[in-house]
Amino acid sequence: MRKPAVINRYKFVIDFDGTISINDSTTMLAEMYIPDLHQKYLREIRNGNISVRKYIKEQLEAIRITKEEYIRTLRNEMQIDLTFKNFLIKNWDFMIVSAGTLQNVFYSLEAKGIDISQKQIISNQLTFNGEELKVEAPRQYDDQENGINKAEVIRNYQRQGYQVVFIGDSISDFEGAKVSDIVYAKKSQKLAKYLKAQNIPFIEYQNFDEIVRHFQRYLVGMK
Repeated sequence: MRKPAVINRYKFVIDFDGTISINDSTTMLAEMYIPDLHQKYLREIRNGNISVRKYIKEQLEAIRITKEEYIRTLRNEMQIDLTFKNFLIKNWDFMIVSAGTLQNVFYSLEAKGIDISQKQIISNQLTFNGEELKVEAPRQYDDQENGINKAEVIRNYQRQGYQVVFIGDSISDFEGAKVSDIVYAKKSQKLAKYLKAQNIPFIEYQNFDEIVRHFQRYLVGMK
């Protein structure tokens, strides 16, 4: 009876774009539907001139396609790290927290046969009015810089008594990683480089199989 008690102390908070997915959903959509405008936003975010929120919100809202076309594009074009399925088999408690949109996460995973309840996703909501798209932030976790305040999501779980295990890869994950109890950062990506520069402990990974193996060893060591 001891093992479930140990596992239940933990909550995984997992980024989506570049972490569960291989390609970035906003970037993919922008490249397909607004390629010229996308090049401007790509230069701006690479130069640090715009926020993650601005990069996502303004590009998605510039796209003119129907909801059906939008979903079909996600299903056809998004690439998923299928080792995430091996993580799900462990039945560990988790929440996907994305600076993108709930729809990007849900339909991308659904296309790969990964059945995630929308209640397990904290992200912006995308609404459609014909071919007009609008990105709406969740009031509780709105963040003008990163799109979603991942650090506050994590602190909220910690206040409930969880130890939070964070998995991420990039800029929108910096603040969340800093307040987490355990951090997995994707190898050679921006989050890993940032944490190394800040002398913040983390475990480097390449896929979810590596995370599963490491965390199982960690749990054994905690008994």
